[in-house]
Amino acid sequence: MINNLDLGNSYKIEKDCMINHNLWEEFDYTAFGLRRIYETAKLNDNLDVVILNKVEEVNYGNVNLKNGEGWFVGDKNIEDIIFDHENEEIDYVDKKMRIVRLYSENSFNIKELLINTEVINKSTNKIIYNHNSKIPFPDRILGNINKLSLPNKDEIDSINSFISKIDLDFKNSKFSSKVLSSAVFLYDQSYTSSVATIRFMVCVIGLESLLVDGNNELSYRLSRNCAMLLSSNTDEYLELLSKMKKIYKKRSDYVHNGVVKSLEEDEVVETRNILRNVIFKIIKKNVSQESLIKELDLKGYM
Repeated sequence: MINNLDLGNSYKIEKDCMINHNLWEEFDYTAFGLRRIYETAKLNDNLDVVILNKVEEVNYGNVNLKNGEGWFVGDKNIEDIIFDHENEEIDYVDKKMRIVRLYSENSFNIKELLINTEVINKSTNKIIYNHNSKIPFPDRILGNINKLSLPNKDEIDSINSFISKIDLDFKNSKFSSKVLSSAVFLYDQSYTSSVATIRFMVCVIGLESLLVDGNNELSYRLSRNCAMLLSSNTDEYLELLSKMKKIYKKRSDYVHNGVVKSLEEDEVVETRNILRNVIFKIIKKNVSQESLIKELDLKGYM
């Protein structure tokens, strides 16, 4: 049901297969090369893959040929227009796939964009310029992470609503948009950083930036504030407090000794899940960081 994912901006998700000869040619790979590059992207043993596809027609008005300089729209060269348009598409797709990964624990990742551009003279209906770009995304998802799953309509509606509403710049948030945006960036780095210790540490740094307003009693304040924010009763609070103390102990070991003994991948996932839940709580509350921390200072369970 992955084809029901809606990334907006006229993009459609379609199923294809690595044995499709046309796919090899479009992406300029041999059959072996395509398999090597996209092995981790296959959906099943039938070598099915998902393709993000978009066909767009843009009217720029009159195009003029300047001798020795190329085709221009006004004072702007067609090549510059294509370059700017490609960068806009890259930025859009990059943000959307980060939003999908923020939605839940999943390995959704677009490996590269193939952009084929044709400039057509509408009066003659002839192609006057064409350009092909194959643009890789550098991020590689590390760790044994499940693929995105959309098992039913409710989940599809939920993620599509999330994709359409979330702005990674958080311009309208009462919480510090800079801090919140930075925490989300750190969250995403926990998928792509090359070392497990770094994937763990960026999550802890993200939590600290959101829930601590100073360096005094950092371990206690981070653990307590996180447990208070995410819990609804005493039992949940004590369980989360215990988890956060263990997480902070590993963080301190790394800061002071440069190593964390026996750090498992599931601990990275657990810390990332906590950071994601904290981000969601902050988005939902939509209060300033100062107000949130003050609220957590005063909150308690009888």
